Amino acid sequence: MTLYGRLPAGESSVTLDGLQGDPITVQAVPVKEGLQFVLPPTLLADLYEVTLQGVSGQKVLLDVVPKIERVTLTGSTLVIEGAGWGTDPSRAGIEVNRQYLPVTGTATSLQTIVNASQDISGTASDLYGVFNVRVLVGERASETRTVRKEAARLEGRVYRPLENQASATASGFSAQALRPAVINPATTTLLVPAGATLPPQELAGIRPLPLLNSQQARYTSVRGAQRALDLLLQQGVAAEFDQRMQVQDTQKTELPLHLGTQAVTDRQWFWPLLGLQEAWKTTEGKGITVAVIDTGVASNHPDLRSTLLPGRDYVDGDLTPQDVSGHGTHVAGLIGAHGQVKGAAPQVALLPVRVIGPDGGSVSDLIQGLLWAAGLDPEHPNPHPAQVINLSLGTPEYSERLAEAVQQVLKAGVIVVAATGNDGGLPYSPANLPGVIAVTSVNGPVTTYQPTYANRGPGTRIAAYGGDLNADQNQDGERDGILSTDITSAGAPGYALRNGTSMAAPQVSGIAALLLAQGTPAHQVKALLEGQATDLGVSGMDLTTGWGLVNARPLQGEVGMIAAALDEKGRVITYVRPEQGQFTLNSLPPNTSITVIAGMDREGNGVIGEAGELFGTVKTTTSTAGQISKAAITLQPTDGRSAVALNK
Repeated sequence: MTLYGRLPAGESSVTLDGLQGDPITVQAVPVKEGLQFVLPPTLLADLYEVTLQGVSGQKVLLDVVPKIERVTLTGSTLVIEGAGWGTDPSRAGIEVNRQYLPVTGTATSLQTIVNASQDISGTASDLYGVFNVRVLVGERASETRTVRKEAARLEGRVYRPLENQASATASGFSAQALRPAVINPATTTLLVPAGATLPPQELAGIRPLPLLNSQQARYTSVRGAQRALDLLLQQGVAAEFDQRMQVQDTQKTELPLHLGTQAVTDRQWFWPLLGLQEAWKTTEGKGITVAVIDTGVASNHPDLRSTLLPGRDYVDGDLTPQDVSGHGTHVAGLIGAHGQVKGAAPQVALLPVRVIGPDGGSVSDLIQGLLWAAGLDPEHPNPHPAQVINLSLGTPEYSERLAEAVQQVLKAGVIVVAATGNDGGLPYSPANLPGVIAVTSVNGPVTTYQPTYANRGPGTRIAAYGGDLNADQNQDGERDGILSTDITSAGAPGYALRNGTSMAAPQVSGIAALLLAQGTPAHQVKALLEGQATDLGVSGMDLTTGWGLVNARPLQGEVGMIAAALDEKGRVITYVRPEQGQFTLNSLPPNTSITVIAGMDREGNGVIGEAGELFGTVKTTTSTAGQISKAAITLQPTDGRSAVALNK
């Protein structure tokens, strides 16, 4: 430092008087027109008054800031050599990439540990990257110095389930092309407005249907029914075939009443993947009624009997909707079982309505069951109207009367959930009707894919697990069907693995019941289910899986995707948020085995891989320093066992 001015001859002592300590005297050397002196290395950064003995008048101020002479990074230890923090290093702090870190060291050398716990890229054992460093003493800061340690980089791509078809095909599981819809078997019955005159040729019987303001006309042959329909339509009469209905499952594997020692929670692998275990901490659906319009329900099943309400049977025309095939019992268990197996909403009340018998069912029976279940049958009041109706059945044909009935039910505030069908074609009716939550099927538990049977296309709103009895992905010795209550071939209570969109729809119905039980208004449930679904395939709504896989866990703001690198001990090295699925991980230790993980953070809590979230992992070895390696990760729904806290 040089002090200029009119200085007394022979004076060589300069006094520095600061705010934080005693005055300091330093020796100066005369130079042309001034005195030159050196600040001692132990001087504390401060604002000083500079005086010379024998000189009076305006004071000279000197602002001393910390000085960095050299920065080194060894492992994760950052060492700064310089001056400005006096003799006590605790007076100073180190700022690394705008983060303040604790300091140890000496009067001439400061040290700090930079690691992942401070959100600086790296681990406690080694550190790579670019670090901008400053020394802070009080309100004074040094100039910024940059230290670099060359590292490896990894570039990658994250795919949602079903998005990377090449990966799915390589795994042996992939969705197939849509097949033409199966034509519904011809029927000999017509639905005709009440009071209309029926063509008499081959007319075998008439049944009034006052609730539908119609009559059912039965003819002795398909040709006779078609001839009568043509005549009625020519006369302007709104007649239609009373279409046949069928249930929407494909295969079944019976299991005994006692399921044995294998954990049922593991065998119902689909619940944690849908976030149900978290949702059950809030509610299990108490106070909500769900109608199962199906083949009936086994009233003596131990997992169901305490939750069943009095129902109706439109096949036999009585008040005993007893299941004889097991399909309706299986569907009911997926909604509300609470025994050896568990439903999505185990405390709901189940309302059984039988419209399918051993020979199938009809649209007219379905319509009557729908209206009664919703409390819209004035002749037969329903004391327990449903808030949710599950329809794991359908027909490939359109029915104007069915469409009208569904609209009546929806206008009454009832949520209608329907399976899309199982012939690999377009969605069946009523799933394809406006306002209905149409559910297609995907399978797990390891690789997500769409089974060949699953109908999809226009009208598909959401997906759930339908199972695949031709696969055993997790190699546990049990096919990847959907486990639920059922009845045996002898008619006794039991359990079974089934697959089909019939199994997917009740999962959505149960989650809808949970939303209602939490106080969600009925008119918001459909949008909420679709909005909080786990996106599959291409981004956003698509014709394959609709809005994605149903999820019981609510969203907390916008879902964020994260990719991270872990060292061999599972510690986070660094993480980034991919853009359009692309990411680059910097500051990776060269020539080292690391694990790259990626996932969707639904809650924004910095933890990825929680139950119901998408998660993926791949092990790789990084390139040499300064070079780039590659990785591709396909996400899958996870049960939460591999969750990673990024800031831990």
